[in-house]
Amino acid sequence: MAYLPVGVDHGRTPVELCYEDYGDGRPVVLLHDWPLSRHMWAAQLPALVEAGYRVITHDRRGFGDSSRPWGGYDYDSLAGDLRAVLERLELSDATLVGAGMGAAEIVRYLTRYSSAGIRGVVLVGAALPYLYRSYDNPQGPWTPEHFDHLRARLNTDRFTMLDSYVTRMFQADGRVLLSDLHRDRYRDQGAAASPQALDAGLATLARSDLRCEIALSLPTLVIHGEHDEITPFPVTGARIGGGDVEVIQGAPHGCQATHPLRFNRTLLRFLANS
Repeated sequence: MAYLPVGVDHGRTPVELCYEDYGDGRPVVLLHDWPLSRHMWAAQLPALVEAGYRVITHDRRGFGDSSRPWGGYDYDSLAGDLRAVLERLELSDATLVGAGMGAAEIVRYLTRYSSAGIRGVVLVGAALPYLYRSYDNPQGPWTPEHFDHLRARLNTDRFTMLDSYVTRMFQADGRVLLSDLHRDRYRDQGAAASPQALDAGLATLARSDLRCEIALSLPTLVIHGEHDEITPFPVTGARIGGGDVEVIQGAPHGCQATHPLRFNRTLLRFLANS
């Protein structure tokens, strides 16, 4: 792993993102979900490299092994971090793959910086277009009570909250589809994040309205678990226009981990044809 500078926090402290860069060929950039890290893509990395792609994974600021600044957890700042990754690694003709919060980062990047140099995007269990339910967004899957409960638990007993949240990420129709050890590995990714990054990131995840940004004009693949409890498909992935859609039957939010063979086949087919 290596580190890439993306800016400074409060004009003083350098902010660096931890990244890994494997393989040769056309680049594929993987953006992780909240509250996880780059390690969520463990089942995809070897399949992509062996298929002939250059694969870059990085930890969002405040998560994994990246710097832990106090600020910069809004989508504009995170899109700026992604731009720094693409520019400093001189990536072009890249496909961006984002899960959950990472999918929303991609959409904000395209809005703010255009699609120049981007070949296509893959949005997995996307936190789009707007999770927070309000009078002008009655389809939002996260009620104010649900969001307030999550945030209160995060700030009083974040380890219990993360354990419960990660369990729901891999739960479909009442069953957790990962072993306890495997699930705990994902919970530990969240537990390792900065408390400030978790809190500010959760607010960004829930309260960001991207409804005017989801009409994408470049090749797009939406991958979603049929039983996603975090970002239910009918009110998230189904509202993204202009792309191909793959709903993985029987899968939860974290379908890249519970159904890796189906997920990887779908992803590789899109990469080959886009």
